[in-house]
Amino acid sequence: MRKILYFGLIAACSLTANAFAQDFCQTATHSGESVEYSTNKVGSFDNGIGYELWNEGGNGGSATFYDDGSFNCKMTGAKDYLCRAGLSFNSDKTHEEIGHMKADFKLVKGNLSGIDYSYIGIYGWTREPLVEWYIVDNTGSQYMPGDWVAQGSSAKNHGVFEIDGAQYTVYEGDRTSYSIDGDNKYFKQYFSVRKSKRDCGTIDITAHFKKWEELGMKMGKMHEAKILGEAGSTSGANAKGEYDFPYAKVYIEGAEPSSSSAEPESSSSTEAIKGIRSMTVGTNTSYVFDAQGKYLGSFEAADAESLNAAIKAKYNSGVYMVKQGGAVRSISVK
Repeated sequence: MRKILYFGLIAACSLTANAFAQDFCQTATHSGESVEYSTNKVGSFDNGIGYELWNEGGNGGSATFYDDGSFNCKMTGAKDYLCRAGLSFNSDKTHEEIGHMKADFKLVKGNLSGIDYSYIGIYGWTREPLVEWYIVDNTGSQYMPGDWVAQGSSAKNHGVFEIDGAQYTVYEGDRTSYSIDGDNKYFKQYFSVRKSKRDCGTIDITAHFKKWEELGMKMGKMHEAKILGEAGSTSGANAKGEYDFPYAKVYIEGAEPSSSSAEPESSSSTEAIKGIRSMTVGTNTSYVFDAQGKYLGSFEAADAESLNAAIKAKYNSGVYMVKQGGAVRSISVK
C-alpha cells in the first residue's frame, strides 16, 4: 500500500472476436525479456510495461518482471512486501474520462507462511480527493480481509453488494501514512473484498468505482490501476512464499467508434488510447499503433495468428496496440 510511479499497458496475446476470449487461465509460463530485483525498484520496459517492487525497510524479498506483462513475487522474510504491474495515469482525468477499465489475471501461490494480512487483486490511488483503493479477489493469509480494513474516523462497512457477478463487501476508512504525495499524509481508503477467493478471472474495475460512488465514496483524478500482490506480518519480518502471475493485464475496454477519423498524435498513453478509440474503422481491418499510441499502419488479417505474423514481418517483435471494430487491445508479438 505504498509508493508507485510508472506506466504500462499490459499485453494481451490475441485479436479477433473469438481470440479475445482466450482462456488465459490455462497460461502456465512467463515469456519475453525479464528483469529481477531484490531491492526497492520502480521501472519499465522499452515497450512501456511498468513494474515495481517495494519492501518496507528495503529487504525481505525479490521480484521478476517480464515484458509480456506477467510477473513473479518472492517473499523471503518480509514485514510489508508488494509487487505490482499495470496502468499509471498520473493524470487530471477521472475514470469516466479515461474509459472502462478491466483486468485479467492468473495467480499461482506457493509455500506461503507467516502472513498476517494480504491483498491480491487491483490497487490504485486518486487525487482530489487523495484516495488509496483496493479490489481484493484473493489473499495469501487464511481468511479474506474483514472489518479491520476499515480504519480511522470514517470507518464503515457499507455492506455486501453484487458487483460484476460476485459478492463483495465494501469498506471505507481513512489513514495518515505513506502516500503518493509523501509520508504522513491524510487520505481516504476504499476496499471491495470478494466473499470467495479466486485464482483467475477478469475484474471489472470500473464497476467497483461506480458502486463506490453510489455509496458516496468519491473518486478523484486517476493516478493508477495495477494488479497487486501484497503480504505483511504484524509481528516482524516473517512473511514468506510466492505469488506468481503468469498472466496479468490491465486495460481500457474498447468503446464504439465515433464519427471522427483523426489519427492520434499524442505520445501520452492515456491520450493515445482516447485517440485510437475515436477512429472509425472497418470491422475486418486491424489498425496498429506502437505502445505509446503512434499510428503505424493497417492490416487485413483473417485471424490473430496471421495478424501477429504480419506485424512481426513489418515491425519486428514487441507490444502493439490494435484497433479492430469498436475494440482496442494490446498484443504481444513474439
